Amino acid sequence: MSQGHNPIAIANHFIDLSQKGLTLVQLLKLSYISHGFTLALLDKPLADEYAEAWKFGPVFPSIYHEFKYEKPGPIKSKAQTANMRANMLEDFISDFDKNEKTIMEFTYKKYGNLDGWELSAITHAKNTPWYKAWK
Repeated sequence: MSQGHNPIAIANHFIDLSQKGLTLVQLLKLSYISHGFTLALLDKPLADEYAEAWKFGPVFPSIYHEFKYEKPGPIKSKAQTANMRANMLEDFISDFDKNEKTIMEFTYKKYGNLDGWELSAITHAKNTPWYKAWK
């Protein structure tokens, strides 16, 4: 993809929106849902990485690998791990435009209160892009 933002920047934005922190599954699903809304509404990708259809649902691999070593429970700190040191800081922050921010804020307001299981049920539903790719 030639457009879009680093998925870790998207996850960091969701962490900023949350007061209580988000689990890894919530970060993965909220990022994926907002990417889908952006594709549908703005006709452009939010992320510069393809989401992959893994057994347990759609995943942006960079988000998974960045946060997989976090302790179970809510993640409250933005990405600052080994990947942060290996890449430029600018890769993990982004200047989202107004429409992208609106979509991410809508996604958070609509779905941010759902836990990982509830979000997974939405993204795993029959005839969703993940379902079609996985089947």
